[in-house]
Amino acid sequence: AAAPGADGDGSAAARRASAVTAAQAKGARLQVWRHDGAHSAGAPFAFESLDQAGPGPGSLHAFVSACRGEEYEVGAGPVEGLKAVAAIDALYRSIRSGKPESVAGCEGFSESRVAA
Repeated sequence: AAAPGADGDGSAAARRASAVTAAQAKGARLQVWRHDGAHSAGAPFAFESLDQAGPGPGSLHAFVSACRGEEYEVGAGPVEGLKAVAAIDALYRSIRSGKPESVAGCEGFSESRVAA
């Protein structure tokens, strides 16, 4: 017997999964599923190709090109890394404090994503 909540029995997870249209599911993209059932999907990622029939992820091609001394695209530079770490730091501080915490330490920085 299937466990309660298994696909096909009308569970919330099954309803959310069936709500994703073919257009939303095609291509690698950021998808946000909220506890209240809301769902949103961003545009497909321009840098990464995760299609099994495709040439592979852009980050792998960029890494190989960099190792060969060839031109490559920097998918995320040091400023993006700083912003990601600052956001993770705020997340951990929020968990400890039980309150929303600000993301600090990136003021005045702009995007650093540039071709090498």
